[in-house]
Order: sequence, then C-alpha cells, then structure tokens
Amino acid sequence: MAGTTFGPIRITASAAMLSALAACATPPPPPPPPPPPPVVESVPYRPVPPSGASYVMDIPRVDPLTGVRQSVNANLTEDETVWHVRSGWNVAALNCTAPQYQPILDSYARYIKDSGPALKRVNDRLEKVYRDRAGDRRGGIMMRESQMTSVYNYFALPPVRSQFCRTMLQIAEETQAMPVQDVAVFSAGALPRMETAFENFFREYEAYEQASSAWDEQYGARYGASQPGYVAVQRARMTMIPDVTSGVSTLAVPPSSAGSVPDPDTGADIPVIRVDEGFTSTPVVEPVPGDEG
Repeated sequence: MAGTTFGPIRITASAAMLSALAACATPPPPPPPPPPPPVVESVPYRPVPPSGASYVMDIPRVDPLTGVRQSVNANLTEDETVWHVRSGWNVAALNCTAPQYQPILDSYARYIKDSGPALKRVNDRLEKVYRDRAGDRRGGIMMRESQMTSVYNYFALPPVRSQFCRTMLQIAEETQAMPVQDVAVFSAGALPRMETAFENFFREYEAYEQASSAWDEQYGARYGASQPGYVAVQRARMTMIPDVTSGVSTLAVPPSSAGSVPDPDTGADIPVIRVDEGFTSTPVVEPVPGDEG
C-alpha cells in the first residue's frame, strides 16, 4: 500500500526538481559575429600638373637669398623692362585671339605708333649694350636675338595663356582710356602685373611637384606603373633628359597649330601657338596595383 500510495508522488517531485534545475541553467553563448569584410585600400589619384602643363617641367626658381624668382624678367634695367613689356604685349597681341581680347591688339598697335620714337631710343641703347658685351655688332645681334627668343617663349607659355590674356586685357583697356605718356614709368608698373600671371602658375606647379613627390614616395612602388605622370618622371630620371616645357620649342603642340612671326627690331621669332583654353589633355587614371613579386 505504501509503495502504491507514494510512488507517483516521488516521480512527480523528481520531475519538478529536474524542470527547476533546467530553468536555472545558463543559456549557451550566442555564436561569434562574422569577420568584418577585408579593408579595401583607398589609393588617391596621382596629382596632375596645373593648367594641363607637362608632368616634368623646368620652371624658374626663387632665389633663397633675394626671394626673387629668377625668370627672364628678373633683375632688369629700365630699358630692358621697357622692351620686355613691349615683347610680352606683342606676344599677347598675336596669341590672345578670342574676340574679347581684340583690345589687346588695338591698344598694342596704338602704343607702338604713339610711343615709336621713345621705343626706338630704348632699342638703340640696348643694341649698343649687346654690341659692347659681344665685342662686335654681329655678335651683339646674335646675343640679343637669343635673349629675346627666351623672352618671347616665356610669355607664350601655354599653361599661363588664359590668365596672361586676362591680365593684358586689363592693361590694354587702361591704356585705351589713358594713353601711355612715359614708356619707362608705364613699363615699371605693367611688368609686375604681367609677371603675376606666371608667378601664380609657378607656385601652383611647385605645389604639384611637392604633392606628386609625396604620392610617388608612398604609392609609387606598387601603383606608379599605372600613372602616366609617374612613368614620365621615372623615364626623365633614367634618361637624364627631362621633359622640359619652359620653351615653346619643346611643347607638345601639333605643327599645324604652331608658328612664329619675326620681330622686325631684334630678329627673334615670336611664337604663335593655338591653345584651347577650355581643354586639357592631361589624363587622370585610376591607380591599379602592379606586381608585388
């Protein structure tokens, strides 16, 4: 009787205790999260030169002692300043050919006519300076022609074309409203304004040089082969012949788009280069890793 009476009670109690123990047990931990996706390296494009300039370019540098950039317009005499302004204006008259730049040509023609006697006196004095330096007339002519070729090429630098034309347009319009009375005084004020267009470009180019050099150091070994600028720089270093574009003769301009007009006073060729100011052919190429082995 006792076994029959208490057996079911013991079984029920045991089941209850097991259920309580099961309820108090610690649940298993959740499965670990999946691993994060692999980090994809974000490689920036190699910097490109400003205004469609060459990847490798020989530009005039600033003298650390004087703080003056040693361009063809540095350290000039009064007569040289007058003649360089005349030369730069001549380049602008030939190369700034969009309709809005017509005042440049008109005012240049007026300047040459109205200031002709004063400019001739300047030219005669400069001829004597070069003749004395060379020791004879023919040598002086050749020396001056070589110098003026550098001056004309400088003012015709295509990456600066747009800003230079805008600057010359301002100067031209001012001379239309108030004709030049003294060529020396006028030129002393005009040349620094003309130089500003080139100085702005040179500073931008120096910033490009620094940025591209930093890119080459960080990414060049693996990604440089895919970047046209990196390839151009390495090729220039290997051949020791940089792709210099400080002179018109080295610019990548189709022959049909380039020409020259002789300067009747010095015999130097004034470059005439067709430049599309709204177009640049400098490619921007996505960095692609090369072989690491």
